[in-house]
Amino acid sequence: MSSTGSPLVLGIDAGTSGVKAVLARPDGKVVARARADYMTKRPRAGHAEQDPQDWWNALVRAVRAAVANAGATPTSVAGIAVSGQGCAVTLVDGHGDVVRPAIIWMDTRAEAQSELLRECCAAEILRVNGKAPAPYNADPSLMWLAQNEPESLERACHSLTTTGYLTFRLAGTPVANVSDASICFAFDLAKRSWSDDLIEAFGLPRRLYPALAECTDVVGGLSVSAASDLGLESGTPVAAGGEDTSSAGLALGVVSPGEALLSLGTAGTVYVAQETLPIHARLLTFLHVLPGVSLIGGSTAAAGAALEWCREAIGGAIELEQLTGLAATAQPGSGGVIFLPYLSGELQPINDGRARGVFFGLSQSTSRADLVRAVMEGAAFALAHNLDVARSADVQVEELRAAGNPTRSELWCQIIADIAGVPVSVPEHETGAPLGDALLAAKSVGLIDDLASISRAAVRSTRTYEPDAALRGVYDRSFSLYRDLYPALESQFRAAA
Repeated sequence: MSSTGSPLVLGIDAGTSGVKAVLARPDGKVVARARADYMTKRPRAGHAEQDPQDWWNALVRAVRAAVANAGATPTSVAGIAVSGQGCAVTLVDGHGDVVRPAIIWMDTRAEAQSELLRECCAAEILRVNGKAPAPYNADPSLMWLAQNEPESLERACHSLTTTGYLTFRLAGTPVANVSDASICFAFDLAKRSWSDDLIEAFGLPRRLYPALAECTDVVGGLSVSAASDLGLESGTPVAAGGEDTSSAGLALGVVSPGEALLSLGTAGTVYVAQETLPIHARLLTFLHVLPGVSLIGGSTAAAGAALEWCREAIGGAIELEQLTGLAATAQPGSGGVIFLPYLSGELQPINDGRARGVFFGLSQSTSRADLVRAVMEGAAFALAHNLDVARSADVQVEELRAAGNPTRSELWCQIIADIAGVPVSVPEHETGAPLGDALLAAKSVGLIDDLASISRAAVRSTRTYEPDAALRGVYDRSFSLYRDLYPALESQFRAAA
């Protein structure tokens, strides 16, 4: 047994920049955590790829470190679940070997294929899947491969996401959980299954879309080879797991209509829980890890990524704490400078892989502090833009429950609260998606019954940032300009691409 004297569950999340692992008790109390990072490769402009073996190596390092930190024994781990960055196209052949580097969500090479989908079947994709075609998703990337690397698809037996691939490495089963799968355009939200009609319309082989499982289904036991790598007991149950956003929502107690998740990392996401399947052409709707609950909202491709770019390009590679300290010296509104954070194209609500980053409003009085603060405000505008569109669809939001490394910046949390116009609450211990995965694992092996109740009880918020009413006018004016800039520049983005 572990030093805790009770069974433990292992939650693992493979994000854009690294793997996080937590060991927790079934009640959600975290016992230990660890992280291991990996790199993104950009072989050409607009391309973003990762090596799935890097994911596995990081998972092994993070799990071994978490187990060591907990003083756990192999037999004390009762169950495992994984989540990961959505939409990564990971092709595996009949031997389970990876065919080519994974194409991740930041990749924008499939804009032409997305445009084709907009022309031929956008209405059907929206009706069935609740999304508008855009290049972040797996289906357009698979279409790009069919046109540009047909030999890769010929070798492939399945296309797995990050979650699906790591679950496959753990348990040997090529499977997709319904929350993760529901991001893909070929998924039918109402039927909770793949749409054969859409797959045929995309011109893709049906075999690429793996079997589906509910998020708390046990899909297999930990294989002998995986157990050896991780230092755990072979046969340990492995659940189907979640998608990183929905698992983070579970960890933050976002389980009922109107409760909203703000996840800040490389990207930034904001989603509101609903009991129906609301559809909006500019947002995303997909399945929560909880049965009967969906999430509607959107993502900006560069939140933490924008500030990291700013740190290197503008800040002279100073530490992030120094950078945000510099931003704090600038006035709200950044001296009239507005930043469009479209460094890797943009996701919702504009859905344009050709969009690019812009500083607007520069003058001779613009300072370096103004530029840094404008980057932070720009990411907040992008998130608020999604909330603004959601509200137009009668989705109500009263509070944002936030997770992710950028929430360590009190300035950024306050900026988001001021711009979004709702309180931002940050939990006592930032765990996010890995804790949600641990709860899924606990449910899958019968250690808990009511996921929603355990989720609510596990959340302890210690910091709440209230909107500053005195800044409403400043940010309303800046936000209005922000929303007008993309439509004004859309044709120029297209011409430049």
